[in-house]
Amino acid sequence: MAAQGVDVLSIAAVDHKIRYESKNRQLLKWLHLQKEPLLQMEESAAEYLGKEEDWLRRFIQQPDIAGNSAGLSLALSGLINEGRLENRLPIAVTGAINEHGEVSYVGLIKEKIRIAEKAGFSCLIIPSENAEEAAAIQKESSRKIEIIDASHVDEAVKAIGRLNEGELD
Repeated sequence: MAAQGVDVLSIAAVDHKIRYESKNRQLLKWLHLQKEPLLQMEESAAEYLGKEEDWLRRFIQQPDIAGNSAGLSLALSGLINEGRLENRLPIAVTGAINEHGEVSYVGLIKEKIRIAEKAGFSCLIIPSENAEEAAAIQKESSRKIEIIDASHVDEAVKAIGRLNEGELD
């Protein structure tokens, strides 16, 4: 595929359990018993920030956006917009959040690490729930990107502060 100009980040086997879970999630959405992850992310970020923001709505309405893994980056962007966080460094961020700012697991962490590194980021903030998986990925592939884990938006804010002060390398 590389000869065709397409980067293959990984190939994963899909077993019956994974397929069954995927079908169940879709059924719950069709029956309106589960919110779309994208809408859930928007609501969580707005609740955490304490208000709905036009920039947040515009982000959510972009084409080709799905899932909830931008929740942490949206919360951090909101804090920057409000002047409650200062950042001068390019930092990659992934993580789902709830309305209390708790950061939770996201899928495809291997691919996200590879994409962040390929895009030139030297640091990636991920959910603490993904830390063990990320460490194994780092070890097996000799990735050079620094990975910082956070279980709450506040931890990510502190890490960004330390990065900007040069305390983390």
